[in-house]
Amino acid sequence: MSKEAAARVWLEVVPSADLFTQLPLAFDTPGSVSVTCLPHHGPARTVEASANLARLGYHTVPHLAARSITSQAELHALLRQLQGAGVSELFVVAGDRRTPAGPYSWSGQLLEAITAYSPEFSLGIAGYPEGHPELSQEQLMGSLQAKAPMASSLVTQMCFSAPAISRYLRMIRERDVNLPVWVGVPGPVSIKKLVSMGARLGVGRSLRLARGTGMAGALWRGGDFNYDSAQLIRQVHHELGGDPLFAGFHVYTFNDLVRLPRLLASLPTQRQSTLPQSVAALPLFPAKI
Repeated sequence: MSKEAAARVWLEVVPSADLFTQLPLAFDTPGSVSVTCLPHHGPARTVEASANLARLGYHTVPHLAARSITSQAELHALLRQLQGAGVSELFVVAGDRRTPAGPYSWSGQLLEAITAYSPEFSLGIAGYPEGHPELSQEQLMGSLQAKAPMASSLVTQMCFSAPAISRYLRMIRERDVNLPVWVGVPGPVSIKKLVSMGARLGVGRSLRLARGTGMAGALWRGGDFNYDSAQLIRQVHHELGGDPLFAGFHVYTFNDLVRLPRLLASLPTQRQSTLPQSVAALPLFPAKI
């Protein structure tokens, strides 16, 4: 895996019990690791796992889900814990809970609360290249434009179509959203697992669309029960390799880390970037080969 390619990848992981033994076998420090916040886990588990990964030497980006935080006091306690572990970057989402557990019902409120607590945190927000099953395109764009001034980066939801991702970058640029974009792609994973997790991961809409869409095409091509993530990554890089908003790849691993090193080793070299210096100067994130 080249150094140029290694500097342009984040891994998304679930805070499972075996994560701390499995991740070092697949991904070296100071690799960038994004830690999910699932409703049945809650933010405390995400923050604890993120702090432990940071102490191991990883550049750790915990997810904070607005609807899962019960109070301002809990939020401040979580942020203090992360600061104590040296974590300075967060990914802020609304979360999958149907009703808020506390005062934050959407990610914009949580962004404001975190910024008020400490402007030192770098904050990432989510983007949806293929839309959202519960929100219109205008609602998504309005929300994105409201949050973008408080954010330092954008991570797209997992998408299976390079043209759709390319169209999305053009669309947000037209709305004057010029954040570095980390393109969400699946890691090595079976089609069966993609289907079973699709709704929870927010790609249920893609599962219901016609066969011509990226996800549907992956499911109905037949003959291969594993999704070809490397092919999608090559297609995305071909579409976006010279785009100034393209920061790199955000790989949804599903904690299936055994086959990950081979995928990371195949990542294409990033072309000379015109990203802001703070992004272009990110540390190298080498994979285990």
